[in-house]
Amino acid sequence: MRERLEQYWKYSVAVTLCSLVMSVSAQQGDTTGVEIKEIKHWDFDLGLLPAQHIYGTSWDEQNIDLPAYNYELMKSGYLLDLSEEGCDYVHPFQGHITSKYGWRRSRWHKGIDIKLNIGDPVYAAFDGVVRIQRYNPGGFGNYVLIRHYNGLETIYGHLSEALVVRNQTVRAGQVIAFGGSTGRSTGPHLHFETRLMGQAFDPARIIDFESFQLKDTQALVNHTWFPYVRKGNTRANVVPANAKRYYKIRRGDTLSGISRRYGSSVNTICRLNRISRTTTLRIGRTLRVK
Repeated sequence: MRERLEQYWKYSVAVTLCSLVMSVSAQQGDTTGVEIKEIKHWDFDLGLLPAQHIYGTSWDEQNIDLPAYNYELMKSGYLLDLSEEGCDYVHPFQGHITSKYGWRRSRWHKGIDIKLNIGDPVYAAFDGVVRIQRYNPGGFGNYVLIRHYNGLETIYGHLSEALVVRNQTVRAGQVIAFGGSTGRSTGPHLHFETRLMGQAFDPARIIDFESFQLKDTQALVNHTWFPYVRKGNTRANVVPANAKRYYKIRRGDTLSGISRRYGSSVNTICRLNRISRTTTLRIGRTLRVK
């Protein structure tokens, strides 16, 4: 594995130097014998892709959730080896957690938020190759997704600036970006995700966010690590039994009808919203139902 990484590293450096030389030549007006063209991303040998034992040569540079989640495999479990060569771990940023993985404000929060300041360095967690580097204004903002040789993929979101590009090889501990607050963000922080087979699990299952170290050298990942997935349906958006639920009142609604719809009771809805059975239900008002 290390030999393949070294080969890929040398290839990436060579392509980078070539790109820089072409760029400088173009700026100086020296285009003799050189075809100047826009380089959108690097072409590379598919045989050098990380974790082919899981993903084969699947390499999508746009979609986070690909390749498809393998529910049947996850029912029996997948042994994730965090000790093999090329899997040294470096914490992406040593800050305190501001939001954990789990159900949050009527939706799943599929990562951990780490407080930082705009411009703080963000580090690659493991050796790997950048699969996606793009901007999503309604979500992660400026973000980077790296596929690692142990099969994991990690996401680093809300960055002010990315220092890597698609198909670039990176080392654990390499500065890949600067922290920020881009996209759907209320303040500077790093949104950090750990993923396997296109789906996110709680990073705290494998990482101690107080010591900034891995918890163990191996982890048996199974379907229980992906609580929002129902029988392989990754879009099911399963709601936890103890999750708070809300409902916006529509024309014709009654407390009894709302309570039946959500398996609650009129008394519970009245208690949660500090109203009575005779309170007028105003269209557009939001009620907590669980």
